[in-house]
Amino acid sequence: MATSNEDRIRGWRSRRQGGNYTVGAGVSEWRLDPAALFDSNSSPAVLFKPLLARLQGEPHDSVAARRAVYDAIQSELDEAVVREGADEMVADFSRRRLRLIVRLLEHDIRTDVDVFKPGYMPAKLVEEDLRLNAAHERRVQRRRQEEAQEARRHASRNDIALEIALAPAETGDLAILRDRMRGLHLGHTPRHADEGGGGVRTLFALFIYQLQVMHGESRFALVWALIGPVVLLTLITSMYIILGTHYIMGMDVLTFSMVGATTWIMFRQVTLRTSTAYVSARGLLNLPGVTPLMCAVVHSFLYTVVYLVVFGVLISAGHALNLVTLPDHVTGFLMFVVSMGVFGGALGVLFGAISTTWRFFLRVAPIIERFLQLFSSVFLVSEQLPEQYRPWVLWSPLAHGMQLLRSAYFTNYTSQDARLSYFLIALVFMIVIAWAAQRLVRSDVQPM
Repeated sequence: MATSNEDRIRGWRSRRQGGNYTVGAGVSEWRLDPAALFDSNSSPAVLFKPLLARLQGEPHDSVAARRAVYDAIQSELDEAVVREGADEMVADFSRRRLRLIVRLLEHDIRTDVDVFKPGYMPAKLVEEDLRLNAAHERRVQRRRQEEAQEARRHASRNDIALEIALAPAETGDLAILRDRMRGLHLGHTPRHADEGGGGVRTLFALFIYQLQVMHGESRFALVWALIGPVVLLTLITSMYIILGTHYIMGMDVLTFSMVGATTWIMFRQVTLRTSTAYVSARGLLNLPGVTPLMCAVVHSFLYTVVYLVVFGVLISAGHALNLVTLPDHVTGFLMFVVSMGVFGGALGVLFGAISTTWRFFLRVAPIIERFLQLFSSVFLVSEQLPEQYRPWVLWSPLAHGMQLLRSAYFTNYTSQDARLSYFLIALVFMIVIAWAAQRLVRSDVQPM
């Protein structure tokens, strides 16, 4: 395999003595061709043959000597990248191909294969190069997708038209389509011009769509809306019955638990479902007039209505079985239930806005909800606590709302600690904060 200097000199003299020798002959064998070098569809021979020719013409008896040849080829390749202004991904492909060739060639040299024999090529070079080329094509395709996604994001954030490069044949078809669409639009006047929002019709359409989605995903979902409050009220009731308590501040334990459990589960579902809807509304944003806020509002309204029905079923069934009492002030009770639903919807929009910039926030949202549950008068009212501990509960506007709700439901209970003004101010403040937050992150919610 090794070729001494004397052998190379004798070969040079024999070629020189022949009549067909010219100065510079053989240069093309070791010179890198940039045109073929940066073509991913070219054969690996465009890099393998110059490397092998240079290796044959230089000392190559040791690993260090061969490494010097490899480094020289690498340096020349880098210079060609700069000189030709080659694309970085194509240049990276050429570097990977060079490392592949060096690895296979060095393996054959160390296993005493005659690499300088005419027609030699590493056995696995073609197979490995095809695999390398396939990986390169995947990277190119992924970069094109990322560039297209970034272009859509830029167009959406800056409210500009997204221009896509088309083939010449498709450009003519697009011009014809535009002319025909323009003619269709000029032929009639739109009855509803939704400027700045989807309007009532879009809200109603989204509401019907979400009802169908809920029905299609799981028919057990509405049944679980009844089971969830029953489980929680059973837990609360059992806790009081074990302690030997059947009435709390003039309220029977079962009705007390039913009102608190159902209201809080409604609040939790509205909050978490609304926040998820705000983030996952990307697929609907391509429809005219649809915004993330609109999808969140629809979910909030939908689940509030569902749990109003749940309240009706539980109260009717419980009263028929002589287990719960009827509300004293139905209108006031319903108003506070709806207010708690609105509070949950506003909090859900705020959570959704935060999760738009911090994608893992929705994993923390259930923890925040459980924390709020402890301080929201779900299990007890503030009047049950000693005076010095009541501020630990009354800081939460949800505790005020829950106790005002129970005051409207029960004849014998009127909360001395809850303040309607505090609850309403907190509710309005939460709505304003949620609206401002979703406006700040609106441009970051991109359609799919």
